[in-house]
Amino acid sequence: MAKKPNRSRPKQTTKKATVAKVDPIETVVEEPPVPEPPKPVLSARPKRAQAAAERLEDEYAYIVGDLRRVLILAAVMFILLIAANLILSRMAF
Repeated sequence: MAKKPNRSRPKQTTKKATVAKVDPIETVVEEPPVPEPPKPVLSARPKRAQAAAERLEDEYAYIVGDLRRVLILAAVMFILLIAANLILSRMAF
């Protein structure tokens, strides 16, 4: 294979923007159009993430109930320990 000769490429020139002179009295400023917010796309069936979130909400309902029961049980046990301490300390003289 023959080598390709190194050719110098012509430099690309950039065009400068020209500014048109406008009389300030005749200048009309138009307001840019306000874009409308995008409409949500509704699908026929829920996505996997939505389905997983709904399942987690259902499971959390059970967890909240269980945590409430554990909290009540812990409070009752703590009160029983304090009562037992007071009763046993008075019996010992």
